[in-house]
Amino acid sequence: MEITVSQSSTIPTLSHIHVYPVKSIAALTQSQAWVEKQGLAFDRRFMVASDDGAMITARKYPQMVKINATLTMTGLVLQYSNKADLVLQYADFDMKDAVATVWNDNFNAHTTTVIANQWFSDIIGHSVQLLFCGQQSQRVRPKIGHNVSFADGYPLLIISEASLAALNERSSEQHTMAQFRTNLVVSNTDAFAEDGWKRIRIGEVEFEAVKPCARCILTTVNPLTGEFSPLKEPLKTMVTFRADAQGEVFLGQNLVAINEGIIRAGDEIEILETQPKPVYVDNIATKLQLTCVEREEIAADFTTFWLESHQQSSLPTYLPGQHLPLQLEINGEFISRRYTLSSSPSRPGRYAISVKRIDDGRVSNWLHQYFQVGDVLVADKPNGDFHLGVHTDKLLLLSAGSGITPMLSMLRYLSDNDNIRDVVFYHQCSTEADIPSQQELHQLENMHPSLDLRIVLSQPRRDWQGESGRLSLSHLAMISDLDKRQVFVCGPDAFMVAAKKLLLKMGVAPARYHQEAFGPLRGTLSPKQTLKLNINGHIFSGDNQKTLLEQAETAGIGLNYSCRAGFCGVCKVTLASGQVEQPDVPALLPQERLQGKVLACCCIPKTDLKIIQ
Repeated sequence: MEITVSQSSTIPTLSHIHVYPVKSIAALTQSQAWVEKQGLAFDRRFMVASDDGAMITARKYPQMVKINATLTMTGLVLQYSNKADLVLQYADFDMKDAVATVWNDNFNAHTTTVIANQWFSDIIGHSVQLLFCGQQSQRVRPKIGHNVSFADGYPLLIISEASLAALNERSSEQHTMAQFRTNLVVSNTDAFAEDGWKRIRIGEVEFEAVKPCARCILTTVNPLTGEFSPLKEPLKTMVTFRADAQGEVFLGQNLVAINEGIIRAGDEIEILETQPKPVYVDNIATKLQLTCVEREEIAADFTTFWLESHQQSSLPTYLPGQHLPLQLEINGEFISRRYTLSSSPSRPGRYAISVKRIDDGRVSNWLHQYFQVGDVLVADKPNGDFHLGVHTDKLLLLSAGSGITPMLSMLRYLSDNDNIRDVVFYHQCSTEADIPSQQELHQLENMHPSLDLRIVLSQPRRDWQGESGRLSLSHLAMISDLDKRQVFVCGPDAFMVAAKKLLLKMGVAPARYHQEAFGPLRGTLSPKQTLKLNINGHIFSGDNQKTLLEQAETAGIGLNYSCRAGFCGVCKVTLASGQVEQPDVPALLPQERLQGKVLACCCIPKTDLKIIQ
């Protein structure tokens, strides 16, 4: 539909223009650009590819985002830390025909130089080649009716600054436009205004919006460090308010140019035609503002911070053992952490996090030193899969160090509900001064005859009357009915690895073993094993360390994928036989797990597998 001129006092403006001379490297900002049907001049005209022509991107090799480019009259110069600059001259290119593959598009491109291939191979870590699409790419996409460079699917991408700001208001991390690899950045709009644009004009060029841009794990790469966000932000936040029914998340609009011409930063954006905005269900939880109302020293360098709602509203409930995601601002930097709640949901109105000071722990030291009564912090509602659940009988709560916090929550909950029936509470720490909440634990022991309290010190004094040493078979052998207990374990990684090995050896069934972890423990619990993997009849040798998708790619087997982070579900396959470690991710529903569905991008084989795509 045609629209009339807006009466708003602000006019959408093109604030920045970005080109990416090589697919997946850092952006080059320009004050103006020549727009062609195949994209911005110089944008994604080069691509790193495997020896068989398949695209190599920062989705798998995030270090690529730290490569910078400078355009010259006769080529370009590429820079990467601790490497000599790569100077490319168009005149030196071999220009031999080479097959190139971008997703499902196969087309011809051109080779560049042996030196360029080696330069990129050194960065990637194995043999790759640098391909050039030519002055006019031979990749024609029927969906848009003309050629496209090495871009994922469409020639250009546009995002507004307001959309990024709206995302940052919700996310536990602060994000930059560089993470979204857009060509055109717009100012003076409302958040997500670009969702409603169908045709626009910038400078001499008219553009048509053809599709919202589905976002992938590349958005989680820090442009400065070339590392993935451990919290998978911003995908984790976007899935709560920018996801469709299939779980794909969207930010920005893909554009095609109707004509060719010049655009300049500062150009006004004329909206020629609008379209209905996509509707995304907003499931994001309201941020909690929590005030510290008490500090309690529970052991040496171990403090409990008691928190109440700053808004004087009721706090969301939780299950004993779950954690509280926090967002802190330290020296102007937003930092996210998760601390297990040591309080019990049976005592509403207050949360408690118990924090052990760590020598090199930036957040733990800050909390101990600066977070005082009356101070406020921001949090999301408690969550996590590690919790007591329905289990109340025959329990072993096994912890070490700060891993005691979920066990305190569980024990307090059981005591408050008079449900302590045959519970062994085993905690290991260094010295008597390190025993957390020692007085309370002994009071609970006296109150409940069915509570067996075992405190084990690794560095006891000579007059210590209790157990000593590190967790061993002899310690576990003294626990009655061990193989009949539900076992909950939390502590340092080395402790959990040892505990699982010992407990399974003592006859504890894996189904009775529950372990705290803020993400899949990849390759840390099991020694490396060679496995036979069968994907759609393609049989190859794999292992129990890497994801199914990574191993399929190494074997040359193509699996569908998009986000590579468990948010979109594109890589969903059926497990016909065998076992995998499948982390809890949004794109896999409980009923799909029961049907044998797994996500290739994040599941790790545990045994020989047979997979049906």
